[in-house]
Amino acid sequence: MSDPSSTTSRCQSCGIPLGDGFYGTDGNGSATKEYCKFCFQAGAFTMPDLTVEDMIKRSVDFMTKNLGIPAQKAEEMSRAVISGLKRWM
Repeated sequence: MSDPSSTTSRCQSCGIPLGDGFYGTDGNGSATKEYCKFCFQAGAFTMPDLTVEDMIKRSVDFMTKNLGIPAQKAEEMSRAVISGLKRWM
C-alpha cells in the first residue's frame, strides 16, 4: 500500500488522495494518475484561472464545513500540502 502522505498518491492540484473513481482524465479520455476528476478533465484543469491561494481557501472551506476541522488547523494542513504540489510549484 502506498503512503497516503506521498505526493504520488495525491492530486497534484488540490491534494486529495487519489484512487479508483477519483482520477482525472487526459485529452484522450484515459485516467491520469496526477490529478483528480474535480481538478482535471479531458486534459485540462477544470478551473484554469484558480490561484494557489484560491485552492487553499477552497480546501479550508471544505475541511471546516464537511470534516469539522477547526479553521486554523485546516489552513495549516492545506498550506503544508497544497503549496508543495506540482501544479503550484
